[in-house]
Amino acid sequence: PPTLAAVARRELKDPRAVALLESQALAHGLDPRSAPAAATVLPYIEQTFGTWYVRGGMRALADALHERCRQRKVEFHFDAEVTGIVEKDGRAAGVELADGTVAEADAVVSGIDPVLLPPLLGGQAPWREGDVRPEPGAGGGTPGRLTVLLALRGARPEDTTHRTVVHAPDREAELAAVFGDGHGLREPCPHPTVTVLRPDDPTVRPDEEHEAVTLTAVVAPHGPVDWTDGMAAERAAQRLITAAEAAIPGLRGRTLWHEVRTPAGTQAETGARGGAVPGPVLAGADGAFLRPANVTRLPGLYLAGGWAHPGGGLAHAGMSGALVAGLIVEGEDWRGSQ
Repeated sequence: PPTLAAVARRELKDPRAVALLESQALAHGLDPRSAPAAATVLPYIEQTFGTWYVRGGMRALADALHERCRQRKVEFHFDAEVTGIVEKDGRAAGVELADGTVAEADAVVSGIDPVLLPPLLGGQAPWREGDVRPEPGAGGGTPGRLTVLLALRGARPEDTTHRTVVHAPDREAELAAVFGDGHGLREPCPHPTVTVLRPDDPTVRPDEEHEAVTLTAVVAPHGPVDWTDGMAAERAAQRLITAAEAAIPGLRGRTLWHEVRTPAGTQAETGARGGAVPGPVLAGADGAFLRPANVTRLPGLYLAGGWAHPGGGLAHAGMSGALVAGLIVEGEDWRGSQ
């Protein structure tokens, strides 16, 4: 079946246009050499409809959602480790916590990687016969993200571009480092594709005499690469900064401090295997880019978030939650189109 890379070679004559198309897939954690041609819809949607930025960054969206839930009388219990899913009368009836207490519920919605669910279900898998099943390993081989947060002295120039992509000089070497060379080898890429974000957002900087910049690159997950090695992580971060200097001349001279976020940190904070970041669901490739269904074999237990249908990314994860809400309220024969 045709891949995104094959479509790029066939339709685009300029290698810079090829790099641009492939970088769109890479930004979603997709290998353009194996991603189905359907992945071309992702840059098409962005080009046609544009993108949105949340003032205050993604944390502001999380804060707004949290506040809205509180207004709707939702109770939050943070740092409450779930050690088991309670079953009663053949359906999910709540969760057991690490302190031994049980939180009873009419339905349980899981947002974690389904591979992590069997230990919470007494060793039983959550998916039904014939459903898509996630791959074992560090996120099923799904890559993670290396992020560098920069605090800069000096004002953001008025004509600054919000997002700039600095492409890797050797795409094949980058893809081998992120997705493997066919022999299982993965490593930090010496010259990665780097996305430089410079939002015109006064809420993310202390005043007009400073600038906040975010650098990010798709990298191999924790496991194949040891992202707990602080020195190796810092070297990788410095490579991102070096690449970003093509978009921000004098970057190092303006830097007050920087903070590095690695896939190991993502794993520690979210529990995602290898700190992997799930990509969106794609048709084709014999179902290799599908995610498990929102309904499980256990009535009352539902899957939502990036590791369930319709996959990762803010829009898809939101749709996943909406689908589960419909299934809970309307019943499992409900269809979103209704």
